[in-house]
Amino acid sequence: MIHLTATFEAKPSKENTLKELLLSMIKPTQKEAGCVRYTLLRDSNNPLIFQFQEQFINQAAFESHCNEPHYLNLIDSLESLLVKDPIITFYEQL
Repeated sequence: MIHLTATFEAKPSKENTLKELLLSMIKPTQKEAGCVRYTLLRDSNNPLIFQFQEQFINQAAFESHCNEPHYLNLIDSLESLLVKDPIITFYEQL
């Protein structure tokens, strides 16, 4: 099982555009064969911070996700919306 988070920090005044873009990822990603969990959260203390919590059945499923058109569209759209590159963190379940 692959566990990861992807954290995004919007530029001021870009948070609603980023939110809509990130929300558009949920349904198509949840329909992917290897997706177990794909949840979007927003920081309660900082409305510019968003985080996906993700689980995929294996590395191949995660790599397939990274080649999906909706994912590639997201990557192409982020640069003008973010303060810095997304932070991707992988976890192991204990």
